[in-house]
Amino acid sequence: MSSYRRVATADAAASSAPPSNDEAYMYGKRTRSERISDKIQALAWVVVAICTASYTHFFPTLFADERIIRPIFNVSMALFTINVILTLYLTIYLPCKFPKSPTFNVRATSPEFWGVYCPRVIPIM
Repeated sequence: MSSYRRVATADAAASSAPPSNDEAYMYGKRTRSERISDKIQALAWVVVAICTASYTHFFPTLFADERIIRPIFNVSMALFTINVILTLYLTIYLPCKFPKSPTFNVRATSPEFWGVYCPRVIPIM
């Protein structure tokens, strides 16, 4: 298994040829070991992020240091919160409301669905 994986394209989805290993990954037909490997790598990145934040005293510095310019920080936190809310809308709310679109025959987690159902969300982000 290589570390590079192809991104799905419309041409690959329209072809009737049997799927290759890359196409199997794109369409969710991965082996159990590949799924477990992805979960382990994600867990490793989360552990590294937590260790880095605790070693550098990131959060106490962020909220208590006098060198931080508060108005700019507050604006950036507001914009970050908007981004998080829009991401949760696209990844959690829409798939719960529309498990599969009968009109477009795509899942609600796909960017094709987002482009039709809520085309202004991605440019806002």
